[in-house]
Amino acid sequence: METRTSNALSRELGDALRRARYRAQLKTNTLLAELGWSAGKLSKLETGTRNASTDDIARLVGHVRAEPEMYEHIMALAHEEPSGHYVRPHGVAMPDSLRMLILHEQMAKTICGYEGFVIPGLLQTADYARALMGDAEGAESAVATRMARQKVFDRPLGPRGRFYLYEAALHRVVGGPQVMYEQMLQLLFRGGVRLIPFTTTLPRSLNSPFTYMTFADHFPVTYVECGPVSLFLDTFESTKAFQRSCNDLARVALSEEQSRSVFAEWADRYDRLREAKFATEGEVA
Repeated sequence: METRTSNALSRELGDALRRARYRAQLKTNTLLAELGWSAGKLSKLETGTRNASTDDIARLVGHVRAEPEMYEHIMALAHEEPSGHYVRPHGVAMPDSLRMLILHEQMAKTICGYEGFVIPGLLQTADYARALMGDAEGAESAVATRMARQKVFDRPLGPRGRFYLYEAALHRVVGGPQVMYEQMLQLLFRGGVRLIPFTTTLPRSLNSPFTYMTFADHFPVTYVECGPVSLFLDTFESTKAFQRSCNDLARVALSEEQSRSVFAEWADRYDRLREAKFATEGEVA
């Protein structure tokens, strides 16, 4: 693969190369001397901004003695064409370990998320995420990873999050009244969350959920989850389309203050439901 400018694929490849080098615990000067490379070449390759042939990549992976699984993963990325749309498989509702997702969330300047029927992953409580994943294999590990992803907003220079939520997600009971009550409180106090009510006529651009990420030094990336796979896009055409979608979201959504009022009403509603459930179960017991 020839990488002429930074793109989502070249950055994922660079991240994999950097992790392979770190695992090897090989001194950088020793590695550069063996390869005959400059420090600048290695740095640009690992950040996805350097031309790189598959032979160069194979040499680097060989020198750091990457494990077979890591070697195969890196070489698969090296041979993948930079098409501007990249499919990555994962478990249903469990994309949290995708390196392309984690890498770009950590690099993002802004993250604009839109969901129609569930609370966005970056806003979920642990219990909500756990109930959503059910008894799927590896669910508990995925919950922990999702909670770790949320810490990106706690960093001093972390991304600015803007989240838009269709009202249907508030009606969908995930995990029971107690879980939903705590989730409503999360939305109420989180900030940067705006609700799109049922009464709003949705433009066609908002038919499907998505996450749109912008960066200081390169083109935006859009992430779309589709069941057991996720799609990452960074073409000019997709960028313009999702920019319009973000503008549409800002136009049709309630203000943050109005949204908080709705979240407070739903928190009160689920609070009454959980108390009624507790009282009923107590009587039965």
